[in-house]
Amino acid sequence: MAAEQQLLEQLVDIAEPAYSLPLQIPPGAYILLAIAIIAFSYCGWLCYKRWRYLAAKRQALVLLNQFEPAAAGQINQLLKRVVKHYAPAHPVLTASTAQWHHFLQQQLPDKPLPPLSALLYQAGPENELQQQFYQFAQSWLKQLQPTALAESKSQVLAEEVADV
Repeated sequence: MAAEQQLLEQLVDIAEPAYSLPLQIPPGAYILLAIAIIAFSYCGWLCYKRWRYLAAKRQALVLLNQFEPAAAGQINQLLKRVVKHYAPAHPVLTASTAQWHHFLQQQLPDKPLPPLSALLYQAGPENELQQQFYQFAQSWLKQLQPTALAESKSQVLAEEVADV
């Protein structure tokens, strides 16, 4: 029994070392956290660039809502300015009215487009045609895909028949 007593006296309580921080983060977690922050910042930057790229489209929609439907010339000019912004060298910018009409109709085939020559060059076109053109312009601007418009520079325009 004396031997047991000596052995018990030699035993010492186990003491765990105290942590210097209550929550220690491993070094690899800092690397992952830095990568996540960089990725999040890059995605935010891409979203901001996209938002800035689409600013002209948003501004055109605001301007269109300020126009009266009877302002067919201003609406037509607004649509051409949007095309010029996203595709400055697009061949439709120097095209005739008939080719411009064909281009717009190709972009949105399910929406009726009144004849532009009647709207733009005749005195006092019908209110129904003006309203139809206004609604077409709204739909065209809402569905506009600027990247597709910029890539369609090589799009072949319909040949215009000479009146000679």
